[in-house]
Amino acid sequence: MERLSSAYAYLWETCGPWGIALLACMIILFFVQFWYWVGYYGRIPSYRNARAGDARPPVSVALVVHEPDYDFLENGLPVLLGQEYDDFEIIVTDLSGDVEFGEALAVIAEHNPRFNVTRMVRDARFPISDKMAFNVAIKAARYDNILLTTVDSRPASLQWIARMARGFDGAGIVIGYCGMEGASAFSSRLIRLDNAARAIRWLSAAMHGKPYRGTLQNIGFTKALYFGNGGFNYLNMNIGEDDLFIQKLLETGTAAAVIVSSNSTVRQKIWGGTGWWYADRCMRSNAFRHYPAKVKTFVAAELWSRALFFAAAAAAVVLFPPELKLFAAGLLLIRFGLILFEMRRITRRLSEKGLMRAVPLYDLCSPLYEAWMAADRKFRRSPGLWR
Repeated sequence: MERLSSAYAYLWETCGPWGIALLACMIILFFVQFWYWVGYYGRIPSYRNARAGDARPPVSVALVVHEPDYDFLENGLPVLLGQEYDDFEIIVTDLSGDVEFGEALAVIAEHNPRFNVTRMVRDARFPISDKMAFNVAIKAARYDNILLTTVDSRPASLQWIARMARGFDGAGIVIGYCGMEGASAFSSRLIRLDNAARAIRWLSAAMHGKPYRGTLQNIGFTKALYFGNGGFNYLNMNIGEDDLFIQKLLETGTAAAVIVSSNSTVRQKIWGGTGWWYADRCMRSNAFRHYPAKVKTFVAAELWSRALFFAAAAAAVVLFPPELKLFAAGLLLIRFGLILFEMRRITRRLSEKGLMRAVPLYDLCSPLYEAWMAADRKFRRSPGLWR
């Protein structure tokens, strides 16, 4: 007690009441960050997927083609059709309206019983959304277990369906991971890291029994669950298939399984630079306002605590006496080392490579651009959001 009294007297004399309050806030914020990264996100590296059992349920994979995509025909579709699994089918809803491309799909379907194509004719007066196109594919599916993916992403392994199908044993929703791939430019690394960091939030939440979303490129649910709950919601918005709809299903008490491994991962192509990334992120983040309050609090608390910790540490380094400046700088370095350690463990589990160099800049800047993005979507309408 005497030592505590002496320490308090020293702090009061050197820092004053405001300095003590700043120091206390910095320490509290440090432990909030510690809880997120070690206690919550740290679950990902040690998480155990559903074990392989005797059950190998049949699976239907649904995806939508918006325009003639011959890269998908030559590189993406063979990976899907070549999956090492007994009972599965690939269902494509073709919105391209291109005769030659449609004929190419028809030829493949004619020679491969696992491949089915449904064509929808576009009408300028009545635009066809992805939700409508996926709905047609799900209706056409022969099997109850549905996996959704997109033409700009492809499985990293021929075991993708086999690994994801394990989740249907005891769960109505299966959540997988989708990484991004592109050029080796630093901007591409930041885009990939942002994608991984956002996935860390919802993957860790699902692993703790509190799922709230997945990713459209790698998510599954049962056909009975889909139609039993009236299909996709928010039909006036061109977003929400992998979050708002999943939250609707979770409200029924449906169990969700998480499958994370190098064989269950898919990779999505990066189509552009930071401008493309920002526009896409801004549009899709409009769904966040419809999230449950506890989810919004969970996400915002990490970003706010990180930003405030940086601000408190910077103020302490500027305002405090030398010995307390060293303490603040040391706490900042300890947190930074902790983030690097945990990010390395997590990215290894997610089969992500080459991201660690971008972590310092992302860690510092992401609260700022998330706040900017929130303000942007509040005052400016995102193109393509509404039907």
